[in-house]
Amino acid sequence: MAIEKIKRDTTKNMIELYLKTNEVKRLNTIGEIDYHAKDIFNIRIIDYTEQVLKEISNKFDIDLSIFNQKEDIEISSHYLKSNDQLSFNFSIPNYNSDTLFKEEEIFIIIKKQVVFYFLSSSIDENFVQLTKTRYDFTSINFSSHLEHFVFQIGIISDYYADLTEIISKRVKQFYENILNSKKFISKDLDLIMILNFNNLLIKESISNFQRILHLLIQNKFEEKIITSKINLELDDIAVISDHIQFNFDRLDDLKENINSKIDLEQNSIFRTLTIITVCISLPTLIAGIYGMNFKNIPELGWRFGYPAAIGLMVISLIIAVVYFRRKKWIR
Repeated sequence: MAIEKIKRDTTKNMIELYLKTNEVKRLNTIGEIDYHAKDIFNIRIIDYTEQVLKEISNKFDIDLSIFNQKEDIEISSHYLKSNDQLSFNFSIPNYNSDTLFKEEEIFIIIKKQVVFYFLSSSIDENFVQLTKTRYDFTSINFSSHLEHFVFQIGIISDYYADLTEIISKRVKQFYENILNSKKFISKDLDLIMILNFNNLLIKESISNFQRILHLLIQNKFEEKIITSKINLELDDIAVISDHIQFNFDRLDDLKENINSKIDLEQNSIFRTLTIITVCISLPTLIAGIYGMNFKNIPELGWRFGYPAAIGLMVISLIIAVVYFRRKKWIR
């Protein structure tokens, strides 16, 4: 299923609270939050600023040091655990155009039985659309913040599956077009590079997400069902990873197919040039011989020398054409 954008005024609903009463509250500023942490399952901070991060940190006493380590390569920099807080982040491709994906950062912090999400409005819109499409959210009741958290993990897995499906559909459609096409342009190879790059972004992102889920399992949650659900998501992600590899294989095959057809097309062009060159070179050779300024060329004194030379050039051209037709170089 394709991911479609939905209109949402994030400038007015920058903060979302999911309460333990299964109500959702949308606020404009951190100062408007008048609920205690014990009444909240999760808080989503959308299109956050430095000032918003500072305010949320002061209000709920959370450590935001992970925001300073998002450029690090090591997984240990993206997964921080202390006595009372668990923080992790990963980048996720965002389907924001018809061509290239764009990486967006997601930060998740769990403290005092509250899950804090920090993400961009574009990614949040995609998640909201997935939730509306696949779940009757109004009928879902969560008994704990971790249960709600695992539900969101499932949404992220579904999002990866949709991104992979988008690439798969585009690759299959492109493959069909190439098989039915006899001409190729540089844009065809450019499109392969774009699809390959997008697929690479998904693979890199899902690999980091997978490692984070493995680290989460090591926490040994008191609620055994949480670990069980995370394991199920890992199984789903493993299947998605297989499809990502299929896309890489299809793109490699597609590139080889295009290169083979380009080689055949070039060979056809070289063959045509060879035929033209040979057909012209024989009459040119005859014309060159009789164009030499020597006195003792016997044919220069013939009465029918000129018609004979023209006829000889025509005959040489006909012989060359007949030869290439017998070789089936000319159809």
